[in-house]
Amino acid sequence: MIRSTAPAAHLVMPASVGVWFPHFLGSGADRTVVLGEAPAVDVGAVRDALFRIGSRRVVLHSGHDTLCRDRTLAQALARSGFRPIAQSARATRIGLDKRLMKEFFDACGCPGLPWTTGERLPGVTGDPLVVIKARHGTQSRGTVLARLSARAPAPDEIAELYADGVEYSMVVFRDGERVVTLPPIWKGPTSTELVPPWRRLRLCPYEPIDPALERRLRDDARALAVSADAVGLIEIEYLVTADGVPRVLEINPRVSGTMRLAAMATGLPIFALYDDHTLSGDVAATGHAAEIPYRGDPVCDPAGGVFATSRLTVVADDPGRALDKLRRCAGVPAGATAAAA
Repeated sequence: MIRSTAPAAHLVMPASVGVWFPHFLGSGADRTVVLGEAPAVDVGAVRDALFRIGSRRVVLHSGHDTLCRDRTLAQALARSGFRPIAQSARATRIGLDKRLMKEFFDACGCPGLPWTTGERLPGVTGDPLVVIKARHGTQSRGTVLARLSARAPAPDEIAELYADGVEYSMVVFRDGERVVTLPPIWKGPTSTELVPPWRRLRLCPYEPIDPALERRLRDDARALAVSADAVGLIEIEYLVTADGVPRVLEINPRVSGTMRLAAMATGLPIFALYDDHTLSGDVAATGHAAEIPYRGDPVCDPAGGVFATSRLTVVADDPGRALDKLRRCAGVPAGATAAAA
């Protein structure tokens, strides 16, 4: 359980997350240490930093490539008298291995897309179009589209049936029996060009969403977080096909960019959930957040509702104003605020 009355210290692994993380922690930015994603960390230096902060309870916010490293770090900190909160061993294994992930979804009875590690797709006839994915990859690394007859998966890959549809992400926070779900994040339609979601327009909330679909996404994401024994914040990705069925694609038991988008849409200091034990259940949007890819120096303008790292994220009080603000702020010069855009 995460529960404690003492505010936690936070170890943030991805440097890009460290840029905007303190603004979504509420008070306590001085309790944050950015460690980076090198293969190893200096445990002694981490201990010294935590002693200076003065908190024994420590949350580790991992990136995909640091999940295993951070579990080892958490064990070392526990031996030194700290109370680390890191991703569970079960969720880590599932998040790092797409084959185990698919087997987990199948075992949970979740609708998904047919997949294989061989030369045939179960239940699919003909020569299907498939998406080849690196078994241990993330963010579309090594992803290609091919006919299964021409490109069967290698031993370190899986093949998943390509399907047209609209992608969504769910951000979930779990602390034992307490589960918090944030509004679905719309990531746009799939295409055979395989443009990854982080390179598209993303919106939260998506107003045309069917309330029944939103309910199903929230319920399914909550159940998967529990089944995976997730700890803290995770992201679950879905594809909604033409029949209206949400098919689970991936579970990411790590910090992700969609967390910033959901936090801005809800006005929730999302990382304060580790200290605020009163919030539970569904969180509704209070504004409209939108984001697109971004190149340039970071922008952190909480008063203006604008943040930019590899994505430019804005929030406004209605969808049209959010999109207008996004277009205006896309030309923000380095160091400028939203008001200057």
